[in-house]
Amino acid sequence: MNKKWFRKKWVTIGVVSVLVLGGGYWGYNHFTTKPAVTTNITAKAKMGTVSKVITATGTVSFPHSIPLTFTQAGQIVALNVKMGDSVKAGQVLAKTDDSSLQLAVTQQQAAVTSAQAKLQTLKESFNTQTLASAQSAVALAQQGVATAQQSLTTAQQNAEPNYLANQVSLAKSVVQQASNDYAKAQQSGTTASSTALNQALVALTTVQNAQNGGAAQALVSVQAQCRSAQAGLTSAQAQLALQEQGPTSGNIASAEADINTAQVQLASAQKDLLNAEIIAPVDAVVVSAPLQLGQKSDTTSIITITPTGNNLEVNASIAQSDIAQVKVGQKVDITLDSNADQKISGAVSLVAIQGTTVSNVTTFAVTMTVDQASDLLRAGMNANVSIIVAEVKNVLTVPSGAIKTIGDKKEVIVSAMTSAKSSGQVDQAANVQYVPVEIGLDDGTNVEIKSGLKEGQEIVNGTSSSKTTSTTKATSSILGGGGDGGPPPN
Repeated sequence: MNKKWFRKKWVTIGVVSVLVLGGGYWGYNHFTTKPAVTTNITAKAKMGTVSKVITATGTVSFPHSIPLTFTQAGQIVALNVKMGDSVKAGQVLAKTDDSSLQLAVTQQQAAVTSAQAKLQTLKESFNTQTLASAQSAVALAQQGVATAQQSLTTAQQNAEPNYLANQVSLAKSVVQQASNDYAKAQQSGTTASSTALNQALVALTTVQNAQNGGAAQALVSVQAQCRSAQAGLTSAQAQLALQEQGPTSGNIASAEADINTAQVQLASAQKDLLNAEIIAPVDAVVVSAPLQLGQKSDTTSIITITPTGNNLEVNASIAQSDIAQVKVGQKVDITLDSNADQKISGAVSLVAIQGTTVSNVTTFAVTMTVDQASDLLRAGMNANVSIIVAEVKNVLTVPSGAIKTIGDKKEVIVSAMTSAKSSGQVDQAANVQYVPVEIGLDDGTNVEIKSGLKEGQEIVNGTSSSKTTSTTKATSSILGGGGDGGPPPN
């Protein structure tokens, strides 16, 4: 009987232990841990704009900076502008002392006038009036030659020895006759005149002188006169021939060459005079004018201007991996660090066709022109640019992360969420469906949906999970043996 009682006691203890352990396990799982809840993150398909951009940092600059300088040294005597001034085309901005240059221009103008006068004289020396004059000169020369020839014939006759001897004999006869007549008159007591005798004596002396060399000398003189007359005729005939021929092409060309040379030298002097001034070539704004009155200028003394109406540019370097997407005409958004929220619009105006490599990194220069002048921009500023290489507007969009790629197809998960609340807990059940879609432009944030969805549809963009725990205080005990502590006595 004691053995039976002992067995019954330990069976009871085992059953109770199983119940305690099982209840503790159930209580732990029921009161301390709840299952994890997975929640879908959703978004709605909506109309919007998708823009693909390339970003870079650039420098603001003037599109056209025109440096103006003196071509030769000189003392600055006029400085009419300062930085920031607006100037008109043709306006004198600065000037150096030009007194010596003015003198050089005057001298060269005189040289041109002289050369032109020589050509005019050359042309005027060959006309109808001068031709007639030349013809008249020839006629007079011919008459002179004829007269000289006649005088030569007479002189030659007068110098003949026989002629001279005969003239002497005749003169002596006249003298003898006059002497006889004079003697007879004296002998007769008649008043006698010696005039005839004197005249006869003079004539005799003359012919005797002629015979003694006077006629020969006269012949030599007449021969010289004849030669002179002939030379005069030859000269007159040559002048007439020139007048009839007119000026030669060589003479004209030589005179014209002299004029051209003088004009070139005048132009050079005028250029030097003009270069003593810095003149604005276009309407412009003065960027810098680091000059002072009275200083000695040189060819490095520069006034820099930029044409009026030209908006500023931004020059940036684009990586070779992106440059193929950049095209002239693409829109650009420009911002400054100091005004990050204010966008300034522009457009790509120039894309370099040759890159620059520095430290094995190749970039390409891109120039962007600002659409409208802005007080925010100043040359030399750093600017942030976003080049819009592709853009679609008013299209259906979803977040880029919602697109699932399955094979060569694109899909999205369309969600229709249901929920129920019981015992203070929310149970969610997701009714989802994979829908194939055709996508367009993807800018990494949003993607264009060309077909497959409608505006307002809710799609799954991701999931999140949550776990709820609670703690319940529990007490456990270890069951011991019977009240008497041992078997009954025998």
